Amino acid sequence: MSKLGEDKDLQDIESHEFEERADYLPESYITDRTAKSQFFDDIQKKLIQVGAKLLIGPRGTGKTHHMRCAYISCKNDISKPLPIYVTFNHYLRLETYINESSNAIGIFHAWVLAKIAVSCMQDYTDERKLDDFTEDDLKLFIGAVEKQQYSSDFDNIINSLSVSKVQEFIQEIMHRNSRKRAVLLLDDAALTLTPEYMAEFFEVFRSLKSAYISPKASVYPGSTQYGPRFHLGHDAEPVHVWLSVENPKYLEFMTSLTEQRFSSDISIPSEILDLFKYAAFGIPRAFIMMVRSYAQISTGSSQVKFNRIIEERRKYILAEYLSIAEKLMQYKGVINLGEEFLNSIVELLKKANHDNLEKDNLNFEKVIAVGIADIPNKADRMIRFLIEAGLLYEAEPISHGVDRKLRRFIPHISFLLAVRAFTKSKGFNAGELLTVLKGKSAKHPIRPSFATIIPSEKLSKLNLDLPPCTVCKATRLTEKQKFCHQCGAPLVDHSTFRNCMAKPLSELPLSDFQKRAIKEKTSFVTVEDVIMSQDPASELQKAKFVKTARANAIYGKINAWINEFLV
Repeated sequence: MSKLGEDKDLQDIESHEFEERADYLPESYITDRTAKSQFFDDIQKKLIQVGAKLLIGPRGTGKTHHMRCAYISCKNDISKPLPIYVTFNHYLRLETYINESSNAIGIFHAWVLAKIAVSCMQDYTDERKLDDFTEDDLKLFIGAVEKQQYSSDFDNIINSLSVSKVQEFIQEIMHRNSRKRAVLLLDDAALTLTPEYMAEFFEVFRSLKSAYISPKASVYPGSTQYGPRFHLGHDAEPVHVWLSVENPKYLEFMTSLTEQRFSSDISIPSEILDLFKYAAFGIPRAFIMMVRSYAQISTGSSQVKFNRIIEERRKYILAEYLSIAEKLMQYKGVINLGEEFLNSIVELLKKANHDNLEKDNLNFEKVIAVGIADIPNKADRMIRFLIEAGLLYEAEPISHGVDRKLRRFIPHISFLLAVRAFTKSKGFNAGELLTVLKGKSAKHPIRPSFATIIPSEKLSKLNLDLPPCTVCKATRLTEKQKFCHQCGAPLVDHSTFRNCMAKPLSELPLSDFQKRAIKEKTSFVTVEDVIMSQDPASELQKAKFVKTARANAIYGKINAWINEFLV
């Protein structure tokens, strides 16, 4: 048994141990309980070094955790660079300006620079003014922009705030705090739902870099588009935080997470715990969630618990991936075909492993990778979405004949476990399953043709589901078409932000009491009603039995849902 305690009442477990998002952990907890390993230390060194770096990994791989660790470490040590931490997780709230404002890029630039300046002002209280703008001025601008309330009153900020002024401001703070240089930790910088802003962000990122300022940003693999003027490897060094399950350091890193993060007595057999490490697929957040789920199940054998958690994890990450189609409706066909692509790969690997078990059971070597040489260009976007969601890991390509490269992919291990890809027995032996996962993998991946995975007649699903003309209902001809080819009317794109704002509050994950209170006593109907309200907490307190604390809790839940939707 792994002494992680038996029959422990969950109410006694320190909640921070099971908080999967680093955004919500206090600094003291991050400092004292962060998993330490060579892999972790190498990434921390990169974040503090001179030069621009990009942390690359899907959601849940610890990008925010790494940045907050570096921030805390630097802030408390005068021998290290001055740290400035900024998150851009509200970027999608600026999406509507792209189609509705001629100055969208100017607004976005000023928003990015204002957020950096405000972060400096909040952390280093000896400097509360940049040029003619106070902290309150910039916070008012940021709030107005994010609430779709930008007006000409803020034109002076748009026209005056510049990269050079922000650089000078940072250097002044450095000198006042006796630091030789600064690191800009720009979190949530993978603005993948607004490609127009993404390219502009990396132009700002590149421009902020100087001999004294080293920008770092967290991005997603596969889907982040850097724009024509930014070159990964030249303008910034890539730092991969997503560790492959085949990396020799994989178990060491996941084990260090266990030892450092969990101090409560939660009883989990050691074999099951190690299986969860593999099923997490290199995503620390997923591992924390699985351990928490195991602790919450009070009945059933270890096999029943394990199977239930693996299936729940599979459904959860698949639902998270499919939700992209709700945010980006034009990609619905692409996303759905991606699910077919993933399931087809999993079935092919299951068959390959079962065939190998029959041929050579004693010397069995698992196969967890596919190598594909003939991927159509139009399918690349589908694969990028799968990688961004953490459902597919792309390993280094390998040569397979003259001028023929195989792109290698490993599907999420929880999907392989769910279909029992590594055993033909109907029983459950955690030790044997763990031996297979820890053991050698076959030297060569299976090598199906793309047509074997996705029949050619289904490739039409890779075409975008673009909204028709709102006037004559004509179907669009291209993704970038701005005017209807039949009637000439301007074409309106889907808006992820507008879809979010239009969501009825009755469909949010609120309690029945909370939904009833909102419906009966407040004027709130949609998410936008809450966001646009000047004092949402007071409006919520009109409901019976809803006082300050409960109103703040409801408002917090609504905001949390928005943040999850808009990432």
